Amino acid sequence: MARSDLPFGSEFSPAQTLQFERQTLADLRPLLHKPIDEIRREMRSEDRHVRGLALEALACKLMRLVDPTYVGTRLRSGATGGAEASLIFESARSAYSRWQVRCKNASQVSLDDVAKEVGLTDVLHSNVVVMVSTGTIGGEARRYADKIMAKSNLCVIMIDRDDLDRIEARHASVVDVFNRESRHAMDLKKL
Repeated sequence: MARSDLPFGSEFSPAQTLQFERQTLADLRPLLHKPIDEIRREMRSEDRHVRGLALEALACKLMRLVDPTYVGTRLRSGATGGAEASLIFESARSAYSRWQVRCKNASQVSLDDVAKEVGLTDVLHSNVVVMVSTGTIGGEARRYADKIMAKSNLCVIMIDRDDLDRIEARHASVVDVFNRESRHAMDLKKL
C-alpha cells in the first residue's frame, strides 16, 4: 500500500489528529481516506464544491508523499463554496521550512493567484509556496514566480493538470515533480 493510500492521520499524533479534525470541513475528511485515483474521479464532479474538496484532499495526499508535517488550514472563502483553501505544512529535515499550499480548481493559475500567495508568506512565515491546479499555470504566473524566487528565499512549486495526471498514474512521480521545481528554483538562485 502506498503511503498516500494509508488511512489519513495514521502518521499524526493524537493531538495533531484532533487539530486536523477541528480545522477541516466534515465533508473533506472522508475524501482523505480514499486513494488518489478515487479522489481524481471526485475532481471531475459537476459540483464545484465537491471538486474543490477533492482538490484539497489531493493536495494533502501529495504533501504526505513528500513528508512534511501538517500544521493547519487557512479559512475558506464563502464565495468559493469552500473550494479554495490553503494548507500549511512544516518540515525540520536538514533545515526548517514552512510550506504554504494553495489549491486552484480553475482552468489557469494567474499572476494574481501567485502574487496573493507570495503576499501571505510574510504573515505565515512560509518559505515554500506550492500551487496545485487542475488547470495550467499561466506564463505570466510562471515569470512572476521566477522573479520572486530569483530575488528572495522563497521557492514557488507549480503543480498543474499534467503533473496531477502523472502522479495519478505513478504516485512516486510526485517526487520527480517536486525535484524538478526545486532544481528550477536552485538554477534561478545561483550565485
